[in-house]
Amino acid sequence: MKRNYTIFTAVILIFSSCVSKKQMDEAIRTERDNQELKWAKMEEKIQQQQREIGILKDSLREKSQWKSQYISHLMDGYEKAILLREMKTATHCLQLLITEEPTAYPWAYDSLAFYHYFYGNPVDLARSTSLVNYMIDKGLSLDKSNLYLREMKARVLLIEQDDTGAVDAFRQLFKETGDYTYRWYELYIEIARGNVKTAETAVQQVLKADVPITKKVRLHHLQEQIQENLGVKPSFLYLKALVQQVKQQYQPMANTLKDALKTDPGFYLAAKTLQELRQASQGAIR
Repeated sequence: MKRNYTIFTAVILIFSSCVSKKQMDEAIRTERDNQELKWAKMEEKIQQQQREIGILKDSLREKSQWKSQYISHLMDGYEKAILLREMKTATHCLQLLITEEPTAYPWAYDSLAFYHYFYGNPVDLARSTSLVNYMIDKGLSLDKSNLYLREMKARVLLIEQDDTGAVDAFRQLFKETGDYTYRWYELYIEIARGNVKTAETAVQQVLKADVPITKKVRLHHLQEQIQENLGVKPSFLYLKALVQQVKQQYQPMANTLKDALKTDPGFYLAAKTLQELRQASQGAIR
């Protein structure tokens, strides 16, 4: 180890003896200038990064403000479209809204499911329910207990001719809520499936029951884009008339429809069915 130190010392002495003081000073100045240049470049780079960060913060702040204003405009456009009954515009505004904020407005999926279901082209809806189902499934992924979307799902199953699935869905909804809308659709499907005896018994039970007048049945007529909010009695009298139709009891059917209209003169579906029955019978039905 001592020998190595001696050799290193000798090398330093030889180097020092070969370089003048002027050269040493020059070398030191050059090194100092190089270091100062490096520090200057580094400081400039730091300042540039700080400027870029500032620009980014301003950009994000402006973007946040722009997004807030954009969402406000969409909400304003949606509300005005609803007031004017411009459902295509309302639908467009909501679709843009959930594109910007997919989870912030879960109620938007309820509305979009309904608008595409009720205000869409009935022919297109019968052919493809994918868009309605997308809105329903997206909304249910945010809230599985959403009764409105579960009702929409049951209605779409009926359009898709999944009678069994629709009946099960409406039956479960009625069991959970006691809403006679679900019972009405359940029995309506059963009559259409030919389960007349079971449906007839159930209809009679409802008509004999002391159902509060506040209970309503919500009917949707997609072709005409008409919604009806009816009392339980006239709506279930209509189901009774359908049972009589299956049994080919046309005059009793007409009388039952008239009873339904006496209870609710504005019952669109009952009036339409009675008119069709009279036309089909060529005046034989009074």
